[in-house]
Parts: sequence; C-alpha cells; structure tokens
Amino acid sequence: MLIDLYNFAQYNSDRNLHESNHNPQAAVSEMEWLREARGSGFLSRLPDDLVRAVVTVGQRVEYPPGTLALRWDESPKTGIVLRGTLRAFIALPDGGQVTTRYLRAGDITGVYAPRQPHLARGVHALDACELLFVDAVRVKELSLTNPLFAWAMIEELTTVLNSAHKAMYVRGFGSLRQRVVSAILDRAEALGGVTAGQSVPGTQHELANAVGSVREVVATVLQALKREGLVDIRRGGLVILEPDRLIEEATAGLGLAT
Repeated sequence: MLIDLYNFAQYNSDRNLHESNHNPQAAVSEMEWLREARGSGFLSRLPDDLVRAVVTVGQRVEYPPGTLALRWDESPKTGIVLRGTLRAFIALPDGGQVTTRYLRAGDITGVYAPRQPHLARGVHALDACELLFVDAVRVKELSLTNPLFAWAMIEELTTVLNSAHKAMYVRGFGSLRQRVVSAILDRAEALGGVTAGQSVPGTQHELANAVGSVREVVATVLQALKREGLVDIRRGGLVILEPDRLIEEATAGLGLAT
C-alpha cells in the first residue's frame, strides 16, 4: 500500500489536550498515550510542559503493517514515532530504495525545514505504527523560544545524521553480506536490542528492499548465515543465535566502532 506520508488515518485530531491543565488526574491520563514515546529519544529529553506544547499542535496518524508512505518535501513536518517500528528510506527513480534508518518509539523522522532538491523520502511500517506530525512552522517557533527544545532537536538530528552517514558508508563500502547483516542488526535494535534469541520479523523480499538487492540473492546470504549458526530462519522472519558474531560480521574491515 502506497500512501501520502501525512494524510492517512487521522484520528483524535480534535481532541482538546488543554483540558487537563487544571486537573492533575486528567494530566496523568493525557500523557499516558505518550508513555512509550517518552521512554527514549526526542520527547524523553523534554519536560512535561514542552511535551504538551508539542502534542497540542500535532496530528496523530496510524499506519497498518506493510504500509509504504512517500513524501516529496512540499510540506515540511517532523514526525515523532509514538509506537511501532518503521524503516526510513529514500526512493530511487528506478524503483530501488536506500535505507537510511530503522525507527522505534521516541525517534523522529520527516523533513524538518524546506530544502532543495526535493527527495522522495519514505517510511515502511514494519508493524502497526502511530506517528505524531508537527508542522515545521511550529517546530521553528518552539526552537526559537525554548532552548531546551532546540537542544533536544540538535541531539536528535545528530542521531539522524549519524545513522544516515552509517547507512551510506555500509552501502558504499560494505559487502552485500555485511549490508544484510547490518539490516538485521538495525531492525533488532529497533525492536529492543540485539540479543541471542531475538526474533526479527520480515520477509526476504522486505530485507532485499532494505539492502538494495533482490530476494534470491538475499536468500542465499541468509542460508549461509544459517549454516554458520549465526541465525535461524523461521517462517516470516529469523532468530538471532550469535549476536556477537553478527556484529563482527557487520563491522569487519569497515572501521565502525560498536
């Protein structure tokens, strides 16, 4: 399913989040839907009053599993992941994709300010997801009037930039095997951590899209990893068996610190 990134399944957009300002019990209930997103990432760095300032003007959007959403920068917005995991990518003219980052609750994505040239950026919902979108004008206002907000944005955008640089580095200099292993590790990290026994859902076709290859080639790599005892292939995904060895595979010869 291909949709516009910011105009899908809007709900609760008319909810008045200001109602709880004078009711402490309501304030607790109001912030409950942000629990997962405040556990890490951007919102975890902000005090309650700034969080309310952000969510009051935000638009909540749900994505079913498997949704592909594209955007061409016409209306810059910051998207905050409230729940679920997604893969951020740039779509190429030939239909290929370059994965830039895996996202989990608390991470941000989107186009933060007007820029040229316009790029076909997108996200792929790996499971049921919800994002909160905030218009770039509001983000700019909050940044100019609240140093804490501005610094939190700087820290988050540093993470975004570092992730993109790493993705381009592995794409440009890593072997296909390393790209596959890196994609497995990145998705496992988004799901909560790289540990023995961690299940990593997803089809071989999805993994091929993530690394810029085709299913048949990725299947060969996965079978080799299985024979070597690094992963176990299951229906609808795989299980990590040797996380330390996978990390060594992903970084060997690339000079990447772990």
